[in-house]
Amino acid sequence: MPDEAGLHDFCEERLASAVAASVERIHFHGLDIEMANLTVTQPSIDLLKVEVFNGLEVNRSANGQESDYSVTQTHILGVPTTYYVPNNDTRHVFDFMKADHRPYLIAVTAIIESPMKMYVQNQNFTQVLFGSQDDEHVKNVVRFEANVCASDLLDILPINNKRSLNWKITDFNNIMNENPYF
Repeated sequence: MPDEAGLHDFCEERLASAVAASVERIHFHGLDIEMANLTVTQPSIDLLKVEVFNGLEVNRSANGQESDYSVTQTHILGVPTTYYVPNNDTRHVFDFMKADHRPYLIAVTAIIESPMKMYVQNQNFTQVLFGSQDDEHVKNVVRFEANVCASDLLDILPINNKRSLNWKITDFNNIMNENPYF
């Protein structure tokens, strides 16, 4: 069942608010949301795009206005990278070495094919009003983002007990129009 507090744990602030508002409207009309075909089988994931940004936060409200930044573009490890440097930047050149300073934002857009579905039922659960209950897989375009430090970008070895990044979902099937940073 959708939980508004849980949405904020896994989704960026704007996306969580939009989904919570949709769920609230569904509940207001006396309807409920159910999830079907939950599975432990690994879904199929195809990468569409990987981007790296410097100077931006996953939380869109922390970024301010685009006019507050000077913008340059380059590549890091072959990935297109956009640098956003605040016009009134007071950071020291060695700030990137601090463990708690996470200036890089990794954005991954992927197609996820899974048997998991959501559908809307009427109040007494006798009829599906939106969605479907068949066994066909569903494809969703999902954008994940995480703020990382410079050493995280180089930590590419597939080893056990590696620190997990704090990934947030920032867009789902383009309902946020790619959830602009500003």
